[in-house]
Amino acid sequence: MSKTIKIAKERQDYLFKELSSLLEALASPVRLKIIHFLSQAPHSVEQLSIKLGQSIANTSMHLKKMQREKILKTESLGQKRIYSLAQDEMKEFWEQIQNFAYSHNSSNVISSSEIYNEDFKWHKDLEETIKMIKARKLTLLDVRPHDEIDDIDSTYKKYVLHIPFENLKKLMDSLPTSRPILIICRGRLCVMSNESAFQLRKLGFDVYKFDFSWYQISKKLIEV
Repeated sequence: MSKTIKIAKERQDYLFKELSSLLEALASPVRLKIIHFLSQAPHSVEQLSIKLGQSIANTSMHLKKMQREKILKTESLGQKRIYSLAQDEMKEFWEQIQNFAYSHNSSNVISSSEIYNEDFKWHKDLEETIKMIKARKLTLLDVRPHDEIDDIDSTYKKYVLHIPFENLKKLMDSLPTSRPILIICRGRLCVMSNESAFQLRKLGFDVYKFDFSWYQISKKLIEV
């Protein structure tokens, strides 16, 4: 073996160990949920602990492990530390993980048919749906909580009606009835989108769940 090949192989071994360490930092249901929430917006440890159903101490432990691997970054806001994804590429990585999980096994999805005995899924593809959104043939309804919404996103303001899940019933009069309603949330693993579709269908709305996240939708909407 030549000296250069030996050096390259040593470097390769090192990089495989680094990749293994990085993936290990993600290999936990709790830490994947953290990615799930932080891909929407930055959160404090207190916000995350509530959404995760974990203690602040346990949530902090997971956050520190991810921060050591430079998956997360923090900034101070008053006395609070706000956590966010260190790189935007992690959002794309998270979407691809979900896509792979689904293609690997199509049962890796929250099925409305199994839970509600009714199919809420929107069956048109993303490209066709984007055309319908731009043509105002659909109402795009986001049911995420306020702390996951970017209030300065002009594309979002142009195309999306935002009503948090907990406010749906009291604000349903503001929903249009002349065109289908497409519910978005945190993507295919969000539980609120199916429940929102279920509640609104009971009230007579023509409503569907869209598996794509706002991150995926917005990229297509801003393409020229």
